[in-house]
Parts: sequence; structure tokens; C-alpha cells
Amino acid sequence: MSEYKFDEDSVKSLVEWAKGASFPKEIRLSDAEYIKDMKRFVQSNLSDIEIHYPDDFYNPAIMRLYQLKECMEAHL
Repeated sequence: MSEYKFDEDSVKSLVEWAKGASFPKEIRLSDAEYIKDMKRFVQSNLSDIEIHYPDDFYNPAIMRLYQLKECMEAHL
């Protein structure tokens, strides 16, 4: 797991990645995490970030997108 950055530029870059990336319908992030509806997962986290950033309470939405990005890059 990388150290995640929560500054405005890093989050903006992550959001742009999530909006422009092509995702499979479903994916296993880890032994305990399986995403069955990728479109809903991504949109839900993007909505939380767009509405609530920079409220630290919503950093888990940012972290989930970072984890998804790491998983997607590992499977390339």
C-alpha cells in the first residue's frame, strides 16, 4: 500500500483518472474486497469526494479510489 496524498492537486488528479478510466464490470481488490458493480462503486466515491472534499471524514472515499487505481495498474 502506498502512502496516499490528500492535497487538492493529488485528489484532483485522482478524480480525473477515475472519470476517464475504463473499468471492468467487477473486480477483486483483495481477499476481503470484491466489487460487483464497478460503475456504482466509482460514482459513489466520486460523489462523496466532489460534495465533501476537503472534509477529512470522507478521506476513505479517496483511499478507495487510490486502492482501485493500484489494483488496476497491477493487473495491466
